[in-house]
Amino acid sequence: MLGNLVRVVFALTAIAPLSISVAYVFAVKGQNLRWAFIAFCFCLLLGALALWIVGNASARLERLPITIKKAKSADKEVIGFFVAYALPLLFKGEVSADLGAWGLAAALLLFVLWTTHALQVNPVLGMFGFHFYEVETADGITFLLITRRKINNALSITHVVQLSEYGILEAKKS
Repeated sequence: MLGNLVRVVFALTAIAPLSISVAYVFAVKGQNLRWAFIAFCFCLLLGALALWIVGNASARLERLPITIKKAKSADKEVIGFFVAYALPLLFKGEVSADLGAWGLAAALLLFVLWTTHALQVNPVLGMFGFHFYEVETADGITFLLITRRKINNALSITHVVQLSEYGILEAKKS
């Protein structure tokens, strides 16, 4: 399983595209290209981290056998992220580079991520061909499964690595 810090960083990678909206707002509405560049670079860094974490987890974590009883797509949850990504574009007035406000918002987000065991759909991974499924095992436990395949047969997934308490990644064939 991923450690708490890596799990939180992985969760933060899901909000990477928000940085593109923020960069646009800083550049166009705030005329602050330095902050726009920083926000854009932050997006690229988080995207690269998402791929690195998934690659490392798949290669290094223990492969576990699994029997999936049923699976349903969780890709539809990406729409909620889109709304969050678009919100900065809808702000009225001037953009503020108030580090205190951004720091407080970041601290609150980190607190929520640190204290929950949730693993959510990650649109950044979706851009790289990953799919997300809510799966139920033969034992009746529900997980969020991340895989590169479109699942037509739930029984075709036989091994996973466990990313978090309720998040799993299809393991590469050995």
